[in-house]
Amino acid sequence: MASVNEAAIGTKLTMLTRHIETHKLAALLLIVVLGLSVRFRGLGSVGFNEDEIQKVVAARSYLHGNLSVNLEHPMFMKSLIAVSLWAADVWNRGLGQFHKVPEEVSVRLPNVIVGSLTAVVIFLIAQELFGVEIGLLSALLWSIGTIAIIVNRVAKEDTLLALFTWLGYYFYLRAKNVSANDVQRGERFYAAGGASFGLMLASKYFPHYLGLNALYHHLRGRRNPSPPLRKRDYVLFFGTCSLLFLLFNPIILQPSTLKHMFSYVHGSTITHHGYLMMGHLYSEDTVFKGGMPAYFYALFLAIKTPLPILGALILGLVETWKRRHESGSSFLIFMFLWWFVPFSLLGAKWLRYMLAWMPAVYIIAAIGLARILAWMSALANQRMDRRLAPVLVTTFTLVFLANPVWAVVKSVPYYSLYLNALGFGRTGYYFPHDEMNDMGLKEAIARISQEAPYGASVGGEAEPVFEYYLHKFGRDDLHYFDLSNEAARVDAPPSTFLVVQDGRKYFENVSFIQRVESLQAPVQTIEIGGATAARVYHDEELAALRTGR
Repeated sequence: MASVNEAAIGTKLTMLTRHIETHKLAALLLIVVLGLSVRFRGLGSVGFNEDEIQKVVAARSYLHGNLSVNLEHPMFMKSLIAVSLWAADVWNRGLGQFHKVPEEVSVRLPNVIVGSLTAVVIFLIAQELFGVEIGLLSALLWSIGTIAIIVNRVAKEDTLLALFTWLGYYFYLRAKNVSANDVQRGERFYAAGGASFGLMLASKYFPHYLGLNALYHHLRGRRNPSPPLRKRDYVLFFGTCSLLFLLFNPIILQPSTLKHMFSYVHGSTITHHGYLMMGHLYSEDTVFKGGMPAYFYALFLAIKTPLPILGALILGLVETWKRRHESGSSFLIFMFLWWFVPFSLLGAKWLRYMLAWMPAVYIIAAIGLARILAWMSALANQRMDRRLAPVLVTTFTLVFLANPVWAVVKSVPYYSLYLNALGFGRTGYYFPHDEMNDMGLKEAIARISQEAPYGASVGGEAEPVFEYYLHKFGRDDLHYFDLSNEAARVDAPPSTFLVVQDGRKYFENVSFIQRVESLQAPVQTIEIGGATAARVYHDEELAALRTGR
């Protein structure tokens, strides 16, 4: 009887696989559209953060022919933003005069589109390694993944980095797999892989991902030899890599760019130090020197991932580890661990760095989810009427995915504030800088712009944001200073307004902020999603505090 049931299950799974294979393009299109819709909703609801303002300034400079702005980052993303800003300007001056596109939307839109299309790349590599079902599940988990959505909605380089890194991985895998039987196809894939890595470097200067790819295939080749790269393969790979890198980032050839990059790497451009995490201020040193805790990324993943997906990830890790000697599983385990361990031990940690890791996370979770569905299908076919079994499996699938979808829906537009049950409802407490990311600052500046007398001073810790919105609200007369600048605090007049953000507490200002908070209550508190985003202080007593009297 058991053999009959197993045969029936096998037949149904084969039929299901064929059905999925037939309609995979339609399913993938729906997944991309779903990802685009959740990323686009409420895109302009939140004001710019400091990094985004720098991208706006650089993109506007590009439109005026000045490429020597924001030199520590490559040009590719800023170029896309420049095109988006230009298109929005044309629209706003013409057909869209009564339905204008906010600058916040036009600046973030390129990453929203690229982030949505990354689902296709994840599908391709997961299908190459594990088949079409895992490919579609992985793409779906990316499209509704809270962490992926958070980063994709911010104008930072990591979205482009993730897409082109994993596209490079995919093309290189394809080249390795086909070159034994078809040399010419292998050459085309090597060239495509090199082009992808070139675009990756033109998106963000993270060459170690290229090194990780080489290290994996070197180690894998020792156990499962594959045709070695010929001289022509190397030329095609590194030639296209260099060509695309220079084509989309020609500013790298300018001597001032290299000089600025060296200055940036040595930290001479950093004016603030410290990261507030769960009420404790950590330095950006390595874990071994008492810096940010090694569990930073593990905690972020644990509390920002819907519990069903987190459970599937744990099961997927077990399944993948059991099959670690197989090519697909070995690739996933390598990319999972060689990202997680080094990034957890190194110094400064940021949510956006996680994005290049998340494809591995979501593919592993998809493997766990597929295993759960297989168990449910087998159990249903053994214990109940065969006609009802598909109904049970379908219902379970919907319920299992309903929680992640609901988590996304209820988090609009403040996806970064999402917490699962493991977060115990402490919104904005664990990682205030990454969770708030200057949310509420626009509203605080708007309030100050309405009330501040002419020529008043405003203290905060995000100068580009203050300058941008003060100008936008017509208050160029107001004078900004950093709270961490003691001399500027002393010189500020009695009419000074102070804006305090938990995510902007640093070693340079934390003592002063603590004195301010103990002296009086804020005149305004900006709350977003149940968390305090910013507090505005304004009182004559603050003058005495700032001067130390």
